[in-house]
Amino acid sequence: MKVFISSCETGESFYGRELKRMAGLCTSLQSLFVDRPEDADLILVVDMDEADVFANLRRNPVWRRYPKKSFGIYEGDNPPRFLHGVYTAVPRDRTYLGRFQSCGLWMHQVAFPLVCPAPDRAWETPKSLLFSFMGRISHPVRRRLLQMSFPKEDVVIVDTSTYNHFRTAPKERSPWQDEYWPVAERSKYVLCPSGSGATCGTRLFDMMQAGIAPVIICDKWVPPLGPNWNEFALFVAERDIKYLYGTIKERDSEWKMRGQKARQAHENWFAAETYWKSLIDSIRKIQQQQVVPESIYSSSLPLLTLVERGRQARIRSVIWMKGMIRKVLKR
Repeated sequence: MKVFISSCETGESFYGRELKRMAGLCTSLQSLFVDRPEDADLILVVDMDEADVFANLRRNPVWRRYPKKSFGIYEGDNPPRFLHGVYTAVPRDRTYLGRFQSCGLWMHQVAFPLVCPAPDRAWETPKSLLFSFMGRISHPVRRRLLQMSFPKEDVVIVDTSTYNHFRTAPKERSPWQDEYWPVAERSKYVLCPSGSGATCGTRLFDMMQAGIAPVIICDKWVPPLGPNWNEFALFVAERDIKYLYGTIKERDSEWKMRGQKARQAHENWFAAETYWKSLIDSIRKIQQQQVVPESIYSSSLPLLTLVERGRQARIRSVIWMKGMIRKVLKR
């Protein structure tokens, strides 16, 4: 398979370099990277920036010229609608036409590392907690979790909104890093609720790598292809979190089995040696099931851009109105 990497930015692409590195580690799929898009069987479009409705993606001529074989890869919270591809935070309602698949957060984990302990350590650490969660209030379901009352002896819920792992300088991260893994290792389960986008965030893949069973509370999230997620993850609908403690308590004795299967799923699908094939398998799935030819979307870019600008304007208006209502209620 011949692959061309098309960056939406100038200069060397960190994303492209990392994809090539993972392709080199993959022993189950042979890939050759070429210098010209016309020679490629597959074009991967990377380094998109959502500023000005993904202006750098819209300026990229490669995918407009070869829409059928071009696929985006993006790990941001608000993936583009213009180009089919594999996006971490693609919401469930965008998948019905077969243009999108979900993926992991490999680049986030490389760029913002939290050194993961060996899974044996998590399995051998005495479990004093049924479940835990440490995170920012970046979604209403997280706010509800923090407002709920759980037995203090076996549940830890901590609001870390003053800390942003993706914006805090490395030297300022250590206090939270010092708490993140010790609390997780003492937990039989770790909550992975909705975050800023339609995703559970890097926490899900952190826990899988560490061999800790995740509890997924994210209605819009689309599971990436590959693992049998129900083997190791517990799924709780956002509307049902009032039953959260009882739901997890019923699975109390399964924590180690689920943690071990979570670790195995990570190794099979999201480790450095296997993630490249996972991405390619997801793209092949899109090729098999896409309903409307991608050339239709490519030729409709001006209209799609206008629609997206209108959608974003409506979102900003709603946010503004909610802010004004809060101010009035505080008076």
